[in-house]
Amino acid sequence: MSLVGNLEELGLGEILQLIGLSRKTGVLSLHSSGREGSVVFKQGLVVKALSSTSRMGLGEVLIRKGVIDQETLRNALAFQEEAGFCEYLGVILSRRFAVARETIEVVVRERIEQVVLSLFGWTEGTFDFEARDDIETIDGGIVDPLQFMLSKGLNPQFLAMEGTRIAAGSGSAVETDRSGDGEADEVEIAFDLSDVVTSLDDVPEEAVARPLVIVDDDGTTLRSLSEMLRESGYEVHAMTSSEDTLIMVDNLYRGGQLPTVLLDLIMPRMDGSGVLGGIELLELLHNNFKDIAILVMTDYHHADAEKKIGDMGYRCVLKPHRADCSSPENLRAFLPLILDEIRRSEAEGAARG
Repeated sequence: MSLVGNLEELGLGEILQLIGLSRKTGVLSLHSSGREGSVVFKQGLVVKALSSTSRMGLGEVLIRKGVIDQETLRNALAFQEEAGFCEYLGVILSRRFAVARETIEVVVRERIEQVVLSLFGWTEGTFDFEARDDIETIDGGIVDPLQFMLSKGLNPQFLAMEGTRIAAGSGSAVETDRSGDGEADEVEIAFDLSDVVTSLDDVPEEAVARPLVIVDDDGTTLRSLSEMLRESGYEVHAMTSSEDTLIMVDNLYRGGQLPTVLLDLIMPRMDGSGVLGGIELLELLHNNFKDIAILVMTDYHHADAEKKIGDMGYRCVLKPHRADCSSPENLRAFLPLILDEIRRSEAEGAARG
């Protein structure tokens, strides 16, 4: 994957989403008005970020937040130096100085988010993404012994949406560290953070409802159908946009769940144009999550779109017209049909996987 260009032509939010959806490992480098920044990806997740405008290591951040004191930091750094910088500072603090790794995780995630959001203020300049087979976790010629990396990183779609929201609200993203100390960051950690989250394997099977993501830009249909499907035993996530859907599906998928997606065919595309946004979303889901069950619904026949859906191996079901969806009776009558189609799609998705 080669991604090179100007920030004036392709914004940071779009770049993050492209790399995230392609699940690439590598480094995104940014150059703007003499400043340099980088965002490191591991399998599509953001695991590290830094900016030349200022720097701050893990130790300083933990001291400022009152997690450790100066003496603890000095002792940890001394141990790290004696060991030849072969172990992360975060690991040393957790294993040898009883600093809770959950606390370090929170600090790391906050710092990464702050750095990436600050880069949204760089609206002019160039970028390039270098794909790599792997990311070195510890640099043999380490300069800053405080660097650390997330084993399980941040969702770039979330960062893209948050950065775009901030930029739209303020004219530009926040350029400085939001902690108010005028310094930014470099963040990297070596913990396997998955072991601090309760695994679905620890929950009795009968207690786990199958996740179902419903996408419909009509609020009335979405609310009513979501409520009915929850009553039918699904854990429903109701979405009104393709962007939110991709983030939700990605989060569930990376968490070890295989959601079923029920999406509306007739909705705007991600750029706000057209009426077949369901096809665009279906293609993105198909390319990135081939083993999940997907069912398309529409209140109007569209022969070309329905053929394309069938050629991709998915089902399409006719739902009541939007005007009729305001009637609970109409949707109740539709419920057995949609439940049957969802289960058929789930069975086909399981066979594909």
